[in-house]
Amino acid sequence: MFTLTPTRAFMATTCLAILPTFVAAQNVLTPIDPPAERPYPYAILGIQPGDSLDDVMAVFASRSDEEPTGESDMLTVQSPDGRSFEFTFERYREIGGQTMNERVARIFKPERVRAVLTSDVMEQRPMTLTRSLNQPSADLPTAQALQAQMEETYGPPSLVETRSGGVTLTYAWGTEGFIPDLDGQTPREITFLRSGFETTDSYVPCRRSGGDAFDTTTDYNFAYPRVRELFPDCVAIFTISYGTRSGNTGITFRLDDFDLARQHRDALDSQIIEALTGEQTVEPSNLDL
Repeated sequence: MFTLTPTRAFMATTCLAILPTFVAAQNVLTPIDPPAERPYPYAILGIQPGDSLDDVMAVFASRSDEEPTGESDMLTVQSPDGRSFEFTFERYREIGGQTMNERVARIFKPERVRAVLTSDVMEQRPMTLTRSLNQPSADLPTAQALQAQMEETYGPPSLVETRSGGVTLTYAWGTEGFIPDLDGQTPREITFLRSGFETTDSYVPCRRSGGDAFDTTTDYNFAYPRVRELFPDCVAIFTISYGTRSGNTGITFRLDDFDLARQHRDALDSQIIEALTGEQTVEPSNLDL
């Protein structure tokens, strides 16, 4: 079984312009064809998962004069026979992020926008988009007005969850299209490995499982062999969370595209495994022996 040794290349406050200095001597990833147009209508500030990184950066530039920040990992995957595959990729880019001191003091920026990115296999296209607002309540709409706007734009959500001072709206899109009633679906069965043994559990598309029956994050981490699917039968989830506290209102829009994440994971896994198991010609060194 291959082993993964992740090393953090640089932290979130590092300027992204220095990234090329990390990748010059690393393995090259081959881009696959651009993804198809997304089947759902949801977008955040006019951008969707699968859009080009240039489109994302244009939106960032239109909303902030500051240089976007981000975080990268340098991943090394080694096989039992000593082969290795090493590459660096950006986990995300964002504007309006908090510094360490701001996080400790719980100082929130009025607006933060983050794009979780694919690797060069998919040309750094976003898989997850998040926009968070934290402003005085007088400057933002009420929960009822926001829900009315969302329903006017996208129709009734798949799920509405209310709580004291807040509400969460969920729009779920499965492989068969929009899911009008997230919790009203007929349960399905899934078989997966748990502690080396096959286990069967029930699930409904686009609803997270409490039994770790499948993976539910767009973030990439290498594993071989894979023992769990990635959010089966779920294409995308769009959530809008609203809450008020001490005169301030927080609104978060989050759009996760699990179909893109599956495409990215399959393509990146395939290139890593091919490099570690396929035919390989190694040039001898010329060390003075």
